[in-house]
Amino acid sequence: MPTYTIITTTATDSVGRIHDRMPMAITPDHWDEWLDPRNHDVDQLRGLMAPPVDDTLDMYAVSTAVNNVKNNGPELLQPLPASN
Repeated sequence: MPTYTIITTTATDSVGRIHDRMPMAITPDHWDEWLDPRNHDVDQLRGLMAPPVDDTLDMYAVSTAVNNVKNNGPELLQPLPASN
């Protein structure tokens, strides 16, 4: 069964204005190492995780429906119209 996990860390200043946590990331040049099922070196794998570089995440307002775990669906990712 395919699964995934989101590993978070303390948010950087640019994301911290929205939420106190943010996802860790693996840069594309390390994907092969990260996904290699033979790699069991936990310390080396931990070293591949890093907070995303500033300006590499898209941030936009979404519906408050995301605040309820009962809600699920692609509509939760739709950006709200920009406010002036």
